[in-house]
Amino acid sequence: MSKTISKAVKKICEKVGSDKIMIMTNSLKIDGKLYIEDGKCDECHENILTLTDVTICRLKDYCTCDGENCNCDDYICFKYDWLNVNIDKIVLYSVLG
Repeated sequence: MSKTISKAVKKICEKVGSDKIMIMTNSLKIDGKLYIEDGKCDECHENILTLTDVTICRLKDYCTCDGENCNCDDYICFKYDWLNVNIDKIVLYSVLG
């Protein structure tokens, strides 16, 4: 991903009116709220997305179900107040409404 993707994520959040985001890397699922600081330089941290109220789950621990009635929970996850995500490590993301 690039600086352009970082700007796109912020614009999508503003357009949708939500700061909730789900990010996946090759090994992690990250849920949190995008932190956009009012009145500050958007270009200052062009290679990271800053999130608050974050839950991180390792993908290999995330779900072990094989059947249709899978009831996996995020029980093997870690919670953080703040997290900076390197945008070059993002494989996909979704802004959640």
